[in-house]
Amino acid sequence: MKIKILITSLLLFTTLSNAQINETERTMLWTTFGVSKELTKKLDVSYNQLNSIDLKSTGINFIQPDLALSYALTKKWALGVNYTPTFSIDDVVGNQLVYHRVSERIKLKTKLGKRFRMRNYIVAEQHFTQRSKFKQRYYYRLNIYYRDTKLPWKFRPFIDQKLYRYANGRDLQYYNADGTKANKKAPNGLHAYRFQAGVKLYPSKKFSFMLYYLKQKEFNGSGNDINSLNPNSNIIRRPFYDFSVIGISCHYKL
Repeated sequence: MKIKILITSLLLFTTLSNAQINETERTMLWTTFGVSKELTKKLDVSYNQLNSIDLKSTGINFIQPDLALSYALTKKWALGVNYTPTFSIDDVVGNQLVYHRVSERIKLKTKLGKRFRMRNYIVAEQHFTQRSKFKQRYYYRLNIYYRDTKLPWKFRPFIDQKLYRYANGRDLQYYNADGTKANKKAPNGLHAYRFQAGVKLYPSKKFSFMLYYLKQKEFNGSGNDINSLNPNSNIIRRPFYDFSVIGISCHYKL
């Protein structure tokens, strides 16, 4: 039964991979390796490293370590803080080599019936390296998964969604329909959505791995547009950054 579960997961993963590599937007492979340690009954520390590879050019985009602390207030509520530098190594001219980010989060765990579980997160990110579209980024994350410990390797399908709000990006010049300059201001507002679906498996008490598909779409929601067109040059200075990800993640508890 365990082999059937693994084969089914790999077939799903392969199907999603083949479907997305043919898309015109950027498609990446994300591999993540992580470890965690329980310091006390309420305090955990973890380290994860994400490596991003462009599936069309087969080149590495970036490497992103992440160091996190999580403190359980109650069985349902928890607080956390992360430090996440990003090392850009894709050789794109003009790209910043290192980005620094600190984030704080609040988590609430709830039950949805006997087998389904839900996790809600509110996260605030501070980017110490100025990004063009934002300096602060806030998002709401909703994670829903099916939990049945009797399944082989505790087979756990899940969906994960994030809605992002950008704040304090670099000022962007806006234009009127006739080409004259209008306001120049930061494109603040709701501007990105991520959807993730996959499966998580636990071959042992300390080791788990995950296969997933993720898609990001940027949009003009509340606030100022981020893909503002200059009608004089017909150029969009900050086009939408949409991408797809095929992901593999492994985690070990020390």
